Amino acid sequence: MKKTAPAPAENYAFIMSPSDNVAVAGKDIPAGTAMSFGSRCFSARRRVPSGAVFALSDIGRREAVTQYGYPFGVSSGIKAGEVVAAGDVLSSDADIKKEAARAIGALAGRRHKTAPRAARPSPLSFEGYKRPGGAAGTRNYYLVIPASMCAADVASRIALAADERTSGAARLDGVVAAAHTEGCGSSDGIIIERLLSTLKNTALHPNVGGVLIVELGCEKTNFKDYRGFWRSLIGHGKPVDFLSVQRLGGTSGAVAAGLKIVRKRVGHISAARRTQLPLSYLVAGTECGASDAFSGVTANPLIGKAVDGIISRGGSAILSETPEMIGAEKYLMSRMASAAVVRKFVGGMEYYTSLARKLGVSLSGNFVPGNIAGGLINPSVKSLGAVQKGGSSTVRDCLDYAERIKKKGLNIMTGPGNDLESLTGMAASGANIFLFSTGMGATEGHITVPSIRITSRTEVFRNLRGDMDFDAGRLAGGKISPDALAAELLDMTISVASGKKTRSELLKKRSFQIWSAGKLSL
Repeated sequence: MKKTAPAPAENYAFIMSPSDNVAVAGKDIPAGTAMSFGSRCFSARRRVPSGAVFALSDIGRREAVTQYGYPFGVSSGIKAGEVVAAGDVLSSDADIKKEAARAIGALAGRRHKTAPRAARPSPLSFEGYKRPGGAAGTRNYYLVIPASMCAADVASRIALAADERTSGAARLDGVVAAAHTEGCGSSDGIIIERLLSTLKNTALHPNVGGVLIVELGCEKTNFKDYRGFWRSLIGHGKPVDFLSVQRLGGTSGAVAAGLKIVRKRVGHISAARRTQLPLSYLVAGTECGASDAFSGVTANPLIGKAVDGIISRGGSAILSETPEMIGAEKYLMSRMASAAVVRKFVGGMEYYTSLARKLGVSLSGNFVPGNIAGGLINPSVKSLGAVQKGGSSTVRDCLDYAERIKKKGLNIMTGPGNDLESLTGMAASGANIFLFSTGMGATEGHITVPSIRITSRTEVFRNLRGDMDFDAGRLAGGKISPDALAAELLDMTISVASGKKTRSELLKKRSFQIWSAGKLSL
């Protein structure tokens, strides 16, 4: 009887680079299944469950275990066809300064080489709100900002009541409050500086058509003592009003006064009109939450392809979550535009690691039980999968948390692993749409920026259909190519940027949380 030739391993698994020696099973692979990869043939030594990592070749003791073309640990001795468990891979922490020196040396080596000109993609556009200063909004909100946590309750009361009363106003997406827990009871310096820069860049965001600032009156960041800062919000093409709770006799008086101000401003804000704009006005913030083994092979690479589509048309994107870059530093630094960008990146990474040392905390806390249950081997491979959201574009700049984006293209923002704090920072940096992947089912939204929820698996999409927007798990079925599904995601991104509501918007999931300076947020 003629033997059947082994089927390509790609028929059963996600192989992210030709140089990889492990893959992620896209479906259950029965024990004994014969597979081929390159010139090698092997069989599954036992059943490989869907989502499990297995070896594509024998990986000798102390040999690098690679995925995405980069090592994420060293082998304790693994045979081809074996399921790879966490205990089979030993950590191999890299020296970031040595890797940075290599990256800078490589940049010098290619300085005089001319990169081939990429084919220009077809132009695409969306309907957005063009704002003074050159930015564009994908939404049109009225924002109530408390000067401190002491005024957060009043700001929230004003926004809630005003949102209900203005629900029928044309071209007004809502009245929302940026309630937070900062602004008093803290020392001067970086804590207050980060608060104020985040609030300012949130207020000046192109998705915000008007702003009301509410103070209690005696907090550290009150209007009198920080007059220069609060006045700097005026003169940017949108109405900015101020209200003091103590001067108005307390909560009831302040809420009544706030509602009058909102009512007066709604006409101006709803007069804004969407116009046809090129994708160069889009800034996509990328995020992942509750990741699993499929996040790094379906949803995150798909986001990366959509991001490449935006950037190739003159737009921008932001990659953040510093704890989820540890282990992927070499991969990212190899794509940086200059030595200055490499040094800024290293500075951001070292800030995080030094803060962890100071607090006596391990950064491995970012690798949570849900990640392990979802099939991820270790924090390094989680990081390599997470940064796939940045696509393949050159990293043009590195930003501090909530720092405004200055350069078109891909930017990295130093930021926390906490989803809500990360979204808040990227929005303040200028993201006007979010592409958010999830393996287990994270459901958060943002107060002013629409968030497209992308599941790594079809079963999660079906289970949380009321919360999720896009199913990247369709890749596992093999019936659609990554490029075709990425084109669908880019089409959805354009539709959402043009006004189509996401699930989190329809549910009014409006989160805002500032990453307090000095806090180690994983």
